Parts: sequence; structure tokens; C-alpha cells
Amino acid sequence: MFDVDVVAGMSDVEVLDLLRELEREQAVRDAVKVRALARMAELRPDRDGGGHRFAGAEVGVELRWTPGHAACQVARAARLVALFPSTVDALAAARIDLARAHALAEITETLSVEHAGELEAWILARAEGKTIEGWRQALRAKKDRVDPEGARRRREQRRRERRVGLYVAEDGMACFDVYDTGERLRAVYLMVDKVARAMRAEGASEPLDALRADALYDMVVNGGGRGVSVELQVAVPYTVLLGADVPGTLAGYGSISSAAVAELVAAEGTAWRRVVTDPAGKVLEVSARRHPGADLARHIRLRDQVCRFPGCHRQAAACELDHTVPHSRGGSTSADNLGCLCPLHHKLKDQPAWRLRQTRPGLFVWTTPGGRTHDVGQDPLVDYEIPAPRQGEGSLAPF
Repeated sequence: MFDVDVVAGMSDVEVLDLLRELEREQAVRDAVKVRALARMAELRPDRDGGGHRFAGAEVGVELRWTPGHAACQVARAARLVALFPSTVDALAAARIDLARAHALAEITETLSVEHAGELEAWILARAEGKTIEGWRQALRAKKDRVDPEGARRRREQRRRERRVGLYVAEDGMACFDVYDTGERLRAVYLMVDKVARAMRAEGASEPLDALRADALYDMVVNGGGRGVSVELQVAVPYTVLLGADVPGTLAGYGSISSAAVAELVAAEGTAWRRVVTDPAGKVLEVSARRHPGADLARHIRLRDQVCRFPGCHRQAAACELDHTVPHSRGGSTSADNLGCLCPLHHKLKDQPAWRLRQTRPGLFVWTTPGGRTHDVGQDPLVDYEIPAPRQGEGSLAPF
């Protein structure tokens, strides 16, 4: 549609408009592709119940996909067309993209058809402005609210699927993949991160990611934990203290079921900190010191959860605490002037023509060099869609 010279002569606004238009066109084409793959599943029924192997084999040969990839794509398309026609329509209208449609199909696999449809209607009504990671997080958080009785069953079903895999990579490298419960892997990550940072403090010059890999190898192969302990932070709504059976949020991971919270609390040897949130889900602290104290730093990271740049999901624990108004210009070290920015976006903030404001604690407004503004709001630590129990119902939870 555009040759090289046309694109090379575009302004920044024209480039951004072009990219948005290309994304819309891709979504429309993907909707047609999904329906075509689903049609192949109808034309080549797998009577052995093998998960669309026949259609997948034929599609794979035609498109030069691996059999596994082809069967997966056909199965996803068939599920979307059969169970989520409104999602396919939203894809055809470019309201969402294929990644979001696939995420809905994947996350609802352990829900009933009725509950999956309820989740679809809920997320489609909130589709605007969500990144793919935000879309996934919203779906996961809502899932246990749509079917709270099935949360424990789904958890046990997934837990039985835990596994470890090794995949060959280029130039003598490999990928080590672990599928396990969120709280266990979050604890593993915090442990290797803490050991890696200790190695850095002792003079190691490699990047932190490389040191984390070294720490994991040393801990698994040589038992080199170095006596490090870590703390998990669990946010729960105040209604838990009244006996409400509602999910919580594991800092650095996301929504976890009430069963997971209970198991985490009961586990021996687990260091954890409970964070009780108010109805707005906010955690605020103010300090007049130049560098935020431990409590204020912890509260800011819990409040922001991830980097406050639009679309960035770098965990707050790996971000820097930035003064929105620089301290050198009179900015205070307080909750309404601090925010989490990853190193890249911390540097970006100071580049010419970029501007960042914090209009209220936790609400950040970015202005790009092209003059466009993007709001980054504060997601509550705990979703309060479930009505709180009346005072006197139930007893105080032991945690």
C-alpha cells in the first residue's frame, strides 16, 4: 500500500496513524483466518478425538507449519468460533487483536461453557485500552469471581499438570521451562534474584539476568542458597478479616485464589507479609526524606505493581523509584510524587519533549513528543466486585 519513499517521508503522527491502521487491518484478516481454520475443522472431523489432528495435518502441510502448531491453531479457532462468536466479531471489527482472542480461549479452558460466556461478555465490555498483559490479568482476576466454587477444582487440575521442560536454543544455549503454581515460582524467582544481587554487591560484573541464571544453577546443582531468605507479599481486601472467601493478589504475580492464599499462609518456612487494602485498593505513605524509607518504598511498589509507562509490565520490584517532579526542582519524597519506572522508561522520561505528570497518587499522564497523552491508572490490588459480607457474618480469619 505504501512504498519505501512514502513511509520515509512520513511525520511522527503519520507513522503512528499508519501503524494503528495496519493493526486494524491485521485484526480483520485474522478474523477471516480464524473462521477459515474453524471451517477446516468441520470439513476434516477427527473421529478419534485427537484434537483436530486431521485438519491440522492438512493445514500444516499447506502453510508449512509443524503438525503440533497447526493442530493447536485449528483447535483454538474451532473453540473461538463455537464458543465465543462475539469475540470473533470483535476481532473482525478490530476492537481486539488475535492475541487477546487466543488468551480468552486459553484462560477459559477450565470453565464451563456458561461461565466462559459470562467471562467473554465481561471482558469485551472492557476491551478498550488494555494491553495484552492487562487483558490476561483482568481475565485471571475475574475468572475466580465468575466461578468461585470451582476455583479449588481448577487449581488442583492445573497443579497436576506441573512440569519441567528443556528446549534447545541457538549457539549452544537452551531454555529451561518450569510450569508450577504462581506462589512457588514467585518464591523461586525472589530467591535467585536476591542471591544474584548479593553476587553483584560482591563485585560480579555480569548483567543481573545472567547472575540470576548463575544463582539458579548454583542453588540447584550445588545447593548454594547462601542463607538467603525472601518475603512474599499478599494483598487481601479488608473483607477477608470478616471471613469473606475472596481472592487476593500476590505481589509480582497477580490474582491468586482464596485457596492459594490459605495454602500460602499455612505453609511452613514461608515468609510472607499481608497487605490489607481499603475499598479503593490503595496503599499510601508519605516521607520527607530524600530517599524513601523501607515502608514507603514497599507501599509505592505495591501500589504501582508494574512500571508506570503505558503498556510496560516490568514488575515493580525490578523498577526504580522515580520522583515525578525531580527532587532537585523541589519535588517531595512522598506517595503523590513517587512512581515505579523501569530503567528504560526512567531514562525516556528525561528525553527531550517527553513529559510525565502525576495528577493524583498513582495516576500518571504521559505526553509524547508528538503531543499525544496517555493515562496510566492505578489498578486496585484487590477487585471489590464481590459484595462485602455484613458485619457479624463469619469470624475473623486467622491471617
